[in-house]
Amino acid sequence: MKKINIDDMAGFQPRQLTALELLDSGLIKFLLYGGALGGGKSYFLRWYAVRRLVLLFHLWGIRGAQGMLACENYPALQDRQLSKIGIEFPPWLGRMYDSHRMYGRCFILKPKWGGGVICFRNLDDPSKYASSEFAFILVDELTKNPLDTFTHLRTRLRCPGLPDIECQFVGATNPGSIGHGWVKALWMDKVFGEEWITPVDYRGSFAYVPSTAQDNKFLGPDYWAVLATLPENLRKAFRDGNWDVFVGQAFPQFSKEIHVCKPFPVPREAPLYLTFDWGYGKPFSIGWWFIDADGRCFRFSEWYGWAKVPDEGLRITDPQIAEGIKEREIKLDIAGRHITHITRLAGPDCWNRKPDYKGGGQGPSTAEVFAEYGIYLTPGDPSRALKIRQFRQRLDVPGDGSMPMMMIFENCHQFIRTIPNIVMDKNNVEDVDTDTEDHIYDEACHICMARPIAMRLPKPEGSKFDKRIEDLYRKPPVPGADTWDYGPQDDFNRQARGDVFDTIME
Repeated sequence: MKKINIDDMAGFQPRQLTALELLDSGLIKFLLYGGALGGGKSYFLRWYAVRRLVLLFHLWGIRGAQGMLACENYPALQDRQLSKIGIEFPPWLGRMYDSHRMYGRCFILKPKWGGGVICFRNLDDPSKYASSEFAFILVDELTKNPLDTFTHLRTRLRCPGLPDIECQFVGATNPGSIGHGWVKALWMDKVFGEEWITPVDYRGSFAYVPSTAQDNKFLGPDYWAVLATLPENLRKAFRDGNWDVFVGQAFPQFSKEIHVCKPFPVPREAPLYLTFDWGYGKPFSIGWWFIDADGRCFRFSEWYGWAKVPDEGLRITDPQIAEGIKEREIKLDIAGRHITHITRLAGPDCWNRKPDYKGGGQGPSTAEVFAEYGIYLTPGDPSRALKIRQFRQRLDVPGDGSMPMMMIFENCHQFIRTIPNIVMDKNNVEDVDTDTEDHIYDEACHICMARPIAMRLPKPEGSKFDKRIEDLYRKPPVPGADTWDYGPQDDFNRQARGDVFDTIME
């Protein structure tokens, strides 16, 4: 580094230098940089790649070290990285290859700088790099990728002569997209499964360096002004780097401040519901609800069958789940006094017969197994087009300042964690992306479909239609009467009222 100062060449800015200090400390293996538009994320990655290769040569004596710089697909790689490198990297630093015989598309530093290689890759199928080894892996827009991509890539981090902690993974990204949930879980929420703790504890080797457009001195006030004109939810995500609100979010109306409340005793005579979404390799989800006098749903407890890793199931059997339900209901004090009027709703897959040791479908279904434990399931309505509307209707915040029709006790941590992370299906605007961690959503929709809310329709003010409603509902049915006593006119009025509401629904 004495002969070439990459920091001066690149002109790293203060926030980028903070990230470099963490990576140079020998303590950080997994770093996330960015979180908003305009923070110089892509620029940081490509210049860090050059810096790292030179550093590996000067400090560790490693010649020809290979590092990966990747995007989710080739067009993104071309737009964000390849088109910029030809302009920014000087010819004396190294050479760009479109198709090198050993490394494919790459940039190779001159021998006097160590001859290191930046391998440009797309992540449409990360398993194709199963036999590769990289001293570092850099991913632009990390949230564009599922958790499996990260899992595949981190197994490729190794380099002879380099300690494991020095084989670094750096992601740069904005909030949102399919990987939002798992990225937020690891770097912000610090949710780590057992494999991250034993036999080696990697929790301390994660670091997040937030960056916004304010950190980029090369952006003028006009760029910041444009960000300020965005709608509130986009402004929070793109300008402020808010990870609770982002583009493509399925349920942006969900708010911890509005929908989450402190626990209180379940009303003794309130109708109770259990909702269930089956899972084995993926998490199963169970929610307990009660309904108040206004028809409002309160989620007062839950059991999420995950392995403390986003979207990874606990892998326990139906009898174990049934026993767990009974144990939890005893602790919740609902096993005795409410057992006669608790409705248990589940998806249709719970009535499918399971394969047995013979390899066929002769085994009992989940519903049959649960029935042996006194837990009787009722099929829920699985209509995807309708349930997302009902779920949103429940989350909507009334304009009169009253509570939404769905409230969540603050001890239901997994509902609070996963619902904000669900994204819309990019091919179907009427459904969520089922590749995200949507198990609690699928489970909670059973209560929404079992207790549907009528769609709120605009009232045609000042019309003859409005006058008909007033005549039917604000005036006595019999001319001259002061009350709504039954009379010959009543049958006519009931029919007329029906006609009016038929029209409303149409």
